[in-house]
Amino acid sequence: MEVLIVGAGIAGLSAAIGLGRSGHRVTIVEAAKGLIPVGAGIQMPPNATKVFRDWGILDAVKAFATVPQEVCFRAYRDGSVLHRHRLSPDTQDKFGSPHLQIHRRQLIEVLYKTAIEAGAAVRFGCLVQHVEHGPTKTTVLVVGGESFQADMIVAGDGERSVLRSLLLGKPNAPVPTGTLVYRLNLDPQVVLDDPELSKELKLPIMCSWLGPDAHAVVYNLDYNDMVTVAITCPDPEKGRVQLGPRGASVEEVKTVMAGWDPILLKLLDVATDVRFWTLLQLPEENRVWRLGRTILIGDAAHSMTPYIAQGASQSIEDGAFLGYLFPGDATVEDIEPRLKQFCDRRQARTLRVRAKAREVGAVFQMADGAEQEARDERMRQGELTDNFPNPFADPYLQSWLYTYDVKTDAEEAMAATRKA
Repeated sequence: MEVLIVGAGIAGLSAAIGLGRSGHRVTIVEAAKGLIPVGAGIQMPPNATKVFRDWGILDAVKAFATVPQEVCFRAYRDGSVLHRHRLSPDTQDKFGSPHLQIHRRQLIEVLYKTAIEAGAAVRFGCLVQHVEHGPTKTTVLVVGGESFQADMIVAGDGERSVLRSLLLGKPNAPVPTGTLVYRLNLDPQVVLDDPELSKELKLPIMCSWLGPDAHAVVYNLDYNDMVTVAITCPDPEKGRVQLGPRGASVEEVKTVMAGWDPILLKLLDVATDVRFWTLLQLPEENRVWRLGRTILIGDAAHSMTPYIAQGASQSIEDGAFLGYLFPGDATVEDIEPRLKQFCDRRQARTLRVRAKAREVGAVFQMADGAEQEARDERMRQGELTDNFPNPFADPYLQSWLYTYDVKTDAEEAMAATRKA
């Protein structure tokens, strides 16, 4: 089959790897002039790294990644430890694949190289303008007049997807959540050289502070020689849409975080790069992922809040699912019934993940009071029961999130279409 993928981000490249490995002819069109290193570090939980393992690229990803030894949660005022949970080697031992931290730039580079090796052709500078669904082929027209034809179109063009609006026949922009993210980078040597910081923040680490309406996360990226602080808090300019990272000042962030743990504020003081953006989400009623032989994947279909580190992971699962759903013997006649199965199964999973992410965000950002005190006491007691406030230690969450087998799910979907 000939497959056209729109977007060379994590979702699009993952789909190119999955479908290319299955033997299909894959072309990617990307609006940007080249690979753009947007963003900073991202978490790769074991459900994502299991896909890398199955693709044979886990070692390539690990070469650029950090393996956090533990995740630590602290009270926002005094920094007292609420809960510690060991990630390494426990995650590897329990789920057969590690939890990693990696810069988005390096992850994109590994995925891009792998997609090319799987046979994908990539065309940069191609902004999609129109899609025409024909009886046998779908035609995609890009700005400048060039057109591409394919048996199947995979739209992985992100949260602000052009294809989503074209598929729906009307504008479908994501809406503001009212939440702002500040990202600050600093030199890890500053942490190591400071007796107080090095004692409290032993690298490699992932550490979070939980506070009313806000929380902060600190993690390090060894390959990039970087420590990153990410702070999620209410946006004072409600309804604002800041699409990409924009510069901010340390003083602005410190004003927002006034009264928080002195250790966290000390980290802010030594930051060398400060940026912010607004969190967006797709309208809840957005359930249309498919039109004929065109399918939405990744953030174009199911963007989500970051509280359980699953946005990129679900995009990777989407790409892997498509590869297993369309093995080399798949034909054009298989496309529509199998894409329907894709929607049914991937919507069920991603809706559950999105809901859990929102739930965890609310737990992280509880207002001071009895409910917050009960949360903190439960974390201090450390009994790992279902819906434990630390999602990286919650046995119930792990039981369905990390043990998911994307290949088995896709093969069951394929079998269901054959029975039908």
